[in-house]
Amino acid sequence: MYKILIAFLFFGLFQCDEPEMNAEESLAGEWRYVGTFSHTTDYKCYVCSDFDYEKSLYQLTFNDEKSYTAKINLLIGRGEYSTSVEKSENDSISGTFENLNLQILNKPYETEADSKFQSMFIEANNFVLSTNSSGHDYDELILGSNNNEYLLFVRK
Repeated sequence: MYKILIAFLFFGLFQCDEPEMNAEESLAGEWRYVGTFSHTTDYKCYVCSDFDYEKSLYQLTFNDEKSYTAKINLLIGRGEYSTSVEKSENDSISGTFENLNLQILNKPYETEADSKFQSMFIEANNFVLSTNSSGHDYDELILGSNNNEYLLFVRK
């Protein structure tokens, strides 16, 4: 009887638990917009060789304290967000994402593409973050919602 109890105690103490990933720390940094993609389409490449990181019109910078700043073409914004991790693996994490409030701080001309990006960013309710997977030069962040399209960002 004692041997069984000791065996359970031994396995309980030395059970391998992965450390809890912090989504906010993983998201922290500047992300550049690559494009809007559909889950229903198979693409040859997402971040193709002609992608110019420096010329991206949309940028998100996530801060550790659950706040972000946004540059949506000529629009400057800020807001707060909330996440929770649902799945964590070696080189990727995924979970829920909630954009709590996006405030646009200026009012320049807004294009139709700017409006679509804004609404998709506001509606985003999940994320997938892949770090340097498959030898890519970038970390990749997908912000998606319940529709078929999602926003793809990269970070150096």
